[in-house]
Amino acid sequence: MGGVRGKSQGCGTCRARKIACGQERPRCSQCVKSNRQCAGYQRDKVFVLVQPDAKESARTTRQDVAKINPNSFDQGPGHEIIMSCNIRQQLLDAFIGRCLPHSRFRTRSWYRPWLFLLPDIPARSKALEFSTLAISSAAIGRRFNDSALVHQSLRAYTRALREMQKALWSGSLIREDETLAACLVLSLYELMECPDNGADAYQSHCKGYLSLVKARGMDAHTNGIGHDLFVGVRLQGILHAIGHRVPNFICDPAWCRDPWASRPKRMADHIADCLARMPSILQRYDQLSSLHRKEILDSTYGLVEECLRIDQALQDIYEDLRLQVEGPLYWPVLSPSFKDKAQDQGLFPVIYEFPDLKTATLLMLYWASRAMVWATLSNLYDVIELQGVHGIAGPIVEVTSEKHDPSPTNDEENLSERDSPNLHDGQNYLKMARNVCQSLEYCLQEDMSLLGIFAATVPIIITVWAIRYRHNDEAELAWLMNASQKMQQGLRMWSYI
Repeated sequence: MGGVRGKSQGCGTCRARKIACGQERPRCSQCVKSNRQCAGYQRDKVFVLVQPDAKESARTTRQDVAKINPNSFDQGPGHEIIMSCNIRQQLLDAFIGRCLPHSRFRTRSWYRPWLFLLPDIPARSKALEFSTLAISSAAIGRRFNDSALVHQSLRAYTRALREMQKALWSGSLIREDETLAACLVLSLYELMECPDNGADAYQSHCKGYLSLVKARGMDAHTNGIGHDLFVGVRLQGILHAIGHRVPNFICDPAWCRDPWASRPKRMADHIADCLARMPSILQRYDQLSSLHRKEILDSTYGLVEECLRIDQALQDIYEDLRLQVEGPLYWPVLSPSFKDKAQDQGLFPVIYEFPDLKTATLLMLYWASRAMVWATLSNLYDVIELQGVHGIAGPIVEVTSEKHDPSPTNDEENLSERDSPNLHDGQNYLKMARNVCQSLEYCLQEDMSLLGIFAATVPIIITVWAIRYRHNDEAELAWLMNASQKMQQGLRMWSYI
């Protein structure tokens, strides 16, 4: 076969079979004759880092490259990594291995966060190919201060957006796991890089992947990668509903139950079940002012009972976690960053340490969820007092030690008031909010890299919202916003959240 040695011009199928190719197009005669699928003539892409002012030069051998003085080129520190990542898979592996230290995130073999699944998803979709290239390039570029690589990530992101639009127009691609994965990756790129200096694009991505999940239907998310991607979408979807104080389809009881028909729920899934109840409660709380006095009291007492049921379910989850972890779930230590700080910045000289990042993530999500529930309870108790009810003769619900299902259809079950705020504990939710604050420094340790920042994001957002809902705790809110600014190092959209 003619041509340059090692550079066969044949189709992919003939090159793999190591036979002479007829080179007919669109299908070669060898493939037609042997009734094989012709892979075509497009060669694999190779990523090459180009220096902006470099001139075209003659070809060099590997030995010639080895003799070159590395100091003779003005190359960014990420150059060596990128030159070894000449295909998407290797670049993605470099991102996960260097920017997501998942040894700190101990988890069971049957579950991995969706980010760790990306190398296992075949890049048959151009949208997924370019979106993973964008996020990997951005993360590695930021990690190694390589501005050229960060700039390349934006070009890949722009191409990924075009490819995503094509996929959404395609009747077949729109239901593929790769399309949903690409949509998630694009939203994460917006969080990390925030190219438009605002939250609008991220909100559009959120609406996009929620619409995509709904269009795919529940059956597409009951097992395999489809289920794992749904778990990644779900908490963001619930957060979107809480932020708008209106439930969406993700909060529906069927969507909280049926996708786990063949998979056991994790503790984070059970906490998400509790959070999925909150948008409906917040929506009905906002509607109280349009009711008559008796209707206001009846509705408020009903909302209080729902909140107490959720709080009891959260306590049960905590007890299950405590039984599964050997040793303490967390312990107090003196904050390394507390020394030499001004008095108004040092609200939390003591912070929490955890056995691992997974435990920290679960506890922060648990505390943030209870802070949200307790802040809502405090607002409901304010409504009761404003209606002239200055005390409650007995417990709103009967006390019991049984565990409870947070399902909206389980209204007849009793629940415990253990550790739940009462009518006169308007500031009780701050206990939970401060627990989240005291956990933040653990997640922002340098060796946690992006994974710690990702883990802290949802609990911090929920806690900020819980404090804002009360409108009277500016000191804690100001401290939390100031302390969480370090998250901008990994999430440049943080200041717009």
